[in-house]
Amino acid sequence: MLLVAVSVAVGARIFASADNLTAVYVAAHGLVPGEHIGASDLAVRHVRLRGQSGLYIAAAAAPPVGYVVTRYVGAHELVPVAALASAATSGHSRLVTVPVQPGHLSDALVRGDLVDVYLTAKAGAGEQVPPPVLVLAGVPVESRAGGTRTFSASSAFSVVLSVPITKVADVVHAVESGTIDLVTVPPTDAEAAPHPASDAP
Repeated sequence: MLLVAVSVAVGARIFASADNLTAVYVAAHGLVPGEHIGASDLAVRHVRLRGQSGLYIAAAAAPPVGYVVTRYVGAHELVPVAALASAATSGHSRLVTVPVQPGHLSDALVRGDLVDVYLTAKAGAGEQVPPPVLVLAGVPVESRAGGTRTFSASSAFSVVLSVPITKVADVVHAVESGTIDLVTVPPTDAEAAPHPASDAP
């Protein structure tokens, strides 16, 4: 009889503990400032928030697809409410499509990567090609499509970048002025931004 009573008591504590877990969204990979959130960028984890539930995005609601990341969130970290802003209210970036020739971007470039944008201006007949110049640093990649290479020809990739609104004209002008190179920022540099605290499950 005592054994049954102990088992019931232990079971009650387990269920009470389970009831204290909250479903929240976590980053499926590193989320970089300026990136627009997609469903595949998030995962759900059940954690014990200990009175901090208001600081993180609850998974009971629909995922914040389309929201803009305002500060770096590391892979598998809880997504703070303060790290996202609606696209309508953020107003700090625009999506700019940049044509990039094969060989001028990483083969491994994917959505969420950060890139530095370089321009090598067109040279006139008989003129020396000028050195490349940095147009914009640390720009989030929103998407990448296209790009083929054959023995006779190649087609450009269409890379969509999330560009600060004050730099859109610079990027568009660069596209029309010469050859664009996208240089991938190493993950260690991207992760140098401040990380939000992550509550342990």
